[in-house]
Amino acid sequence: MPKHRVDDGVRMVRLDSLRNVPLFRDFDETEILQVAGLVTTRRFAKHQTIFREGDPGQTFYLILSGSVAVVRIAPDGRETILSILKERDFFGEMSVFDTSVRAASVRTMTEAEVGVIERNDFLALIDKTPRIGRLLVIALSERLRAANKLIAATTSQDIRARLASLLLNLMQNFGEPVDTGTRISLRLTNQEMANMIGTTRETVNRTLNRFWDERVIDMRTAHVIVMEPETLRGIVA
Repeated sequence: MPKHRVDDGVRMVRLDSLRNVPLFRDFDETEILQVAGLVTTRRFAKHQTIFREGDPGQTFYLILSGSVAVVRIAPDGRETILSILKERDFFGEMSVFDTSVRAASVRTMTEAEVGVIERNDFLALIDKTPRIGRLLVIALSERLRAANKLIAATTSQDIRARLASLLLNLMQNFGEPVDTGTRISLRLTNQEMANMIGTTRETVNRTLNRFWDERVIDMRTAHVIVMEPETLRGIVA
């Protein structure tokens, strides 16, 4: 598989990694090479902060491997996980367009490799290839829709329904088929789940154990396996 060396002299960005990013899905070989020339790559350890809320922002990020959490920290220190992004997703676009400070923090959930494009390079790329802008608007609209759905669920549903909805979302985005159901490849702590649905770690623990007792999920391994997704959908409904 051809590779293109980035200008940091240390790492290379694989062309197939860029081809898998939806923003570049219609690019030909020449265009992909042009994008690769703008990308530098960085590796982050698990649970490492990439940037913090309030930091100045001049870079656009592509997730080449791993997953990250978009996080807000309340004045009292409580953390809310707004979303989890995975390979082929992007983040950091808001500060690129309006040159404001970062609106949220981003930290890794796993070991991760990201591609970085500087603001001026990214804006020039959009000017040169307008279809990136269209795809970006579509992606941002989907995120807004998902965020609105999460807010509605958090304010109107009980904890059991919120957790069921979260498990379904994780199954959709991080699911791998196994003999007994769908294995969620991303490992979240009970506290991280609580931070996503606005409750406590103890409540998440109790509710997960109840789902397990009801044979809706299997927690005998390090990864949750969803055995009865229709039951979870019924709880959400």
